[in-house]
Amino acid sequence: MRRPDLHLHTTASDGQFDVWQVARLVARADVTLFAITDHDTLDALPAAADAAYERGLAFLPGVEISTEGDEEVHILGYGVRHDDPVLNEFFRTMREDRVNRVRLIGEKLKALGMELPIEEIIAGAGSSVGRPHIGRALAARRFVQNTGEAFDRFIGKGKPAYVPRLTPTAAEAIRLLRSRGAVPVLAHPGEIRWPMERVLEKLTEWQQAGLMGLEVYHPANRGHCADWDAIARERHLLVTGGSDFHGEGTSHGMIGETAAEWPNALQDAWKLYRLAKQNESQGVTL
Repeated sequence: MRRPDLHLHTTASDGQFDVWQVARLVARADVTLFAITDHDTLDALPAAADAAYERGLAFLPGVEISTEGDEEVHILGYGVRHDDPVLNEFFRTMREDRVNRVRLIGEKLKALGMELPIEEIIAGAGSSVGRPHIGRALAARRFVQNTGEAFDRFIGKGKPAYVPRLTPTAAEAIRLLRSRGAVPVLAHPGEIRWPMERVLEKLTEWQQAGLMGLEVYHPANRGHCADWDAIARERHLLVTGGSDFHGEGTSHGMIGETAAEWPNALQDAWKLYRLAKQNESQGVTL
């Protein structure tokens, strides 16, 4: 576990590469512990475990839950079980909302003169269709130069084709994960667009709901990782990190890149891994 990366996405949600391709890239990057944390789905986890075993890698099953509606707070859950009936039913409802949202976005884009094959996009998007799939389709048809421009001009919050989502609160997601024996971690706090005072207030609220960790080492936190590290340790939260890899040419990080900035990566990652795997294997509620 010399180089952990605890935040990776596959084609099961909005990543560009399937599980086997991601595992190959993980090994090539000399990452020896990785977690798949697709958005609101557990579908890739069995294959990810197989791919990790084949390559001799340590694997941690995870998920990333979208919460707080337009506020876009994400909660990572580690040690989830891919066959958990409660979580799978919860994500089934969220997937239905994602599909409806994409259809509504498609209608708005059509009214703006940008018609997309929405049903094809939904069918090809795996278990968790979302705005990145729309952004890529817009870029592929040259309505925009790239997905970043798609968000900035059309599908980002407050833009003409934006449609809000029905999501749980962060506290609800945290309680759900804890009830299923998983370890909930606040993802990329540097992406939360609130004043720091409010973030710290909410962090206290989320800890009371059962939050156990903070994703300190993430590309969005660059330049402030030491500050988030101090906050996590002062609050006795697990310190985690990951690239948030979605693919090549995206606004997210590349596999393994955060490990170089993470001075206690081995110790921190092993602490999370040991706790999550213990609870996963025992099926306990924390």
